[in-house]
Amino acid sequence: MGFYLKDCLCYNITMPNFKQKLLIYFATISVSALLISNLAAIKLWDFFGIAVDGGVILFPITYILGDLIVEFYGKKIAKSIILAGFFVNITAMIVFYIVIALPAYDGWTMQDAYASVLGFTPRIIMGSLIAYVFSNLCNNVIFTKLKRSKGIFASSFIARALGSSAFAHVIDSFLFETIAFIGVLPFTEFLTQACFAYILGIGFEVIFSPVEAIIAKQLRGKMTDEI
Repeated sequence: MGFYLKDCLCYNITMPNFKQKLLIYFATISVSALLISNLAAIKLWDFFGIAVDGGVILFPITYILGDLIVEFYGKKIAKSIILAGFFVNITAMIVFYIVIALPAYDGWTMQDAYASVLGFTPRIIMGSLIAYVFSNLCNNVIFTKLKRSKGIFASSFIARALGSSAFAHVIDSFLFETIAFIGVLPFTEFLTQACFAYILGIGFEVIFSPVEAIIAKQLRGKMTDEI
């Protein structure tokens, strides 16, 4: 972890002021989105009989931000942010478990509710974090390879963003759903949920791809350094 932070710090020395500030926002929002998604994933909501975790509402933004970070800052910095998100969420999980274990103040009646909400089911939190790390690292590698290829992927940011996400979401859905829910849900229900999570995740990215393209276009003129 220290090695990647060192790379980021060294890179920032020659990075334009705007680019440095934007990186702070990208990193903060990316890490926060993962933490919020994990909190939201505790709830399973009913989508016409399909059990869907609440994390799918926000989690796709981590891919959108990841694509923008790789595009303008490179794979090393993107990897550092992914690892930072992982360690922040591990820290949050440990702190919540410690707080739950502390004796409740006499008269405070919310201990059970607090433990139910913030006492993450270990399988869900570990599934989420493992899926996040592997799928986002995969997304970065594929995105970079597509950028260096020929044809539409080399010339179109959105093409390589959606192309890399299409593969990365498979890894994310497979790892998360398997670790979190295999054996808990009937197999057919588990398979339906995994497929729906993939479709919903990539669907959000497709819907917001025009906005992502506009952001990338607007930023390109202000990013003076080549990656």
